[in-house]
Amino acid sequence: MHRFFAVIVSFMLFSFSVFGQSSGPRVVQISEVLNNDTVTLTAFGNGDSSGFAVDGNLRNNTQNRIIINTLIEDGIYLKNSGKGQNMLAIQVFLSDGGYFSDGKNYFITVPAQGNIDIVFNAFCADFGLDNPVSADLFSISSIPAAISGIASKISKYAADIFDSDYDATKAMQLALWRTQGNTRAEILKKFYFNDETWELSTVIMNSR
Repeated sequence: MHRFFAVIVSFMLFSFSVFGQSSGPRVVQISEVLNNDTVTLTAFGNGDSSGFAVDGNLRNNTQNRIIINTLIEDGIYLKNSGKGQNMLAIQVFLSDGGYFSDGKNYFITVPAQGNIDIVFNAFCADFGLDNPVSADLFSISSIPAAISGIASKISKYAADIFDSDYDATKAMQLALWRTQGNTRAEILKKFYFNDETWELSTVIMNSR
């Protein structure tokens, strides 16, 4: 959680606009370029359960630069090859938390035939399992039907507050775990939160 706050400050201070780009590649969703293999993902845990919890690398397999939206519509499901939790990723940044903006979109750029280090804003999707560590490698997979609805709600809520300095990381994680049937008492045994955070998770769960 402390790492998440530190990086939030970093990307709010160092993000910048790229006005003047009147033409060029369109901004695409990361799911699109991963599914059509124009970009290859390497991803692994870092010990955190929520927030900037999955590190990785994107390799561009084409001769053109690829511009990827920082905000991931409906989220993507990262399946763990190890014994730790699978993850729901809702945003993707450069490894230092950076991103670019043209005044309309927020994005990162993968150079032609190049690669960049990244970090996902992601949430654990298996309450009873351990937080993913560096030995836990991830691959993109279909979002399970049981969490597809809350995945969309969390990604939309995160997009709505993106320009603010409000940190709703815990509330979004709670919303995911609660949707999976975990009780307040069960969650409190391993994940501290207050009444306000619990109430916000309810708002997220009930959103459209």
